[in-house]
Amino acid sequence: MASTNEPAAEGEAPGEATLLVSEFPPPPFYYTEAATLKPPPIPLEALERGTRKAAAAAAAARAEAERQRLADQTGDLTAGVLAGNTEAEEEEGEVVGVFGEIVEDPLLVKPLDSCEDPIVIRDEVKRLNKEVVQGFCNLLSDLVNRPAENKKRRDELQHDVFLMLQETNKFREHQSRELLIEILEKQNEEREKLIQDLEEKIQQADELLGNTAFNTISMDESS
Repeated sequence: MASTNEPAAEGEAPGEATLLVSEFPPPPFYYTEAATLKPPPIPLEALERGTRKAAAAAAAARAEAERQRLADQTGDLTAGVLAGNTEAEEEEGEVVGVFGEIVEDPLLVKPLDSCEDPIVIRDEVKRLNKEVVQGFCNLLSDLVNRPAENKKRRDELQHDVFLMLQETNKFREHQSRELLIEILEKQNEEREKLIQDLEEKIQQADELLGNTAFNTISMDESS
């Protein structure tokens, strides 16, 4: 810190000391006590409540999407009956959130489809692919014969494509697993090849050292 007796620099008031500012802020006051502090307990109840809220919101979104799809096909009068009641009482209480998003406990979330059998997913994708092709042909027929009445065909085609994309995304975990297996197998083969090359180099070095030692002994004996 500069002395007040020194002449003031340009832009500073006379008698004002120079303030030294560090690039890094000082550590917090509890830094020295960090080893003795204990973290707060995990709010398990709030975590479970947030998981239930997230699951209820996802179920309501799926039911609303199904209701809208049925409304386009059968009309608003019967769509509510077919889709069921989507209104549910919201649970009160605190939840665990990060940046405004509810944090779910992965151990409490039950997936709709475990996706354990890739054969089932493959067969479902094939079935939906056939329906998409058939729906596209039906849409072309309606565009030619009934140009003003093709909304139903377009909605059905869009829904089938959406379902097929969902099934394809389910298969991605199996695809990534197989890709990881292939990468690890290639790495293992490369390491085995490197080990084999290293063993050959060591054997060649041993032979050269043996020949050198034999030649040295022969020269000593001859001399």
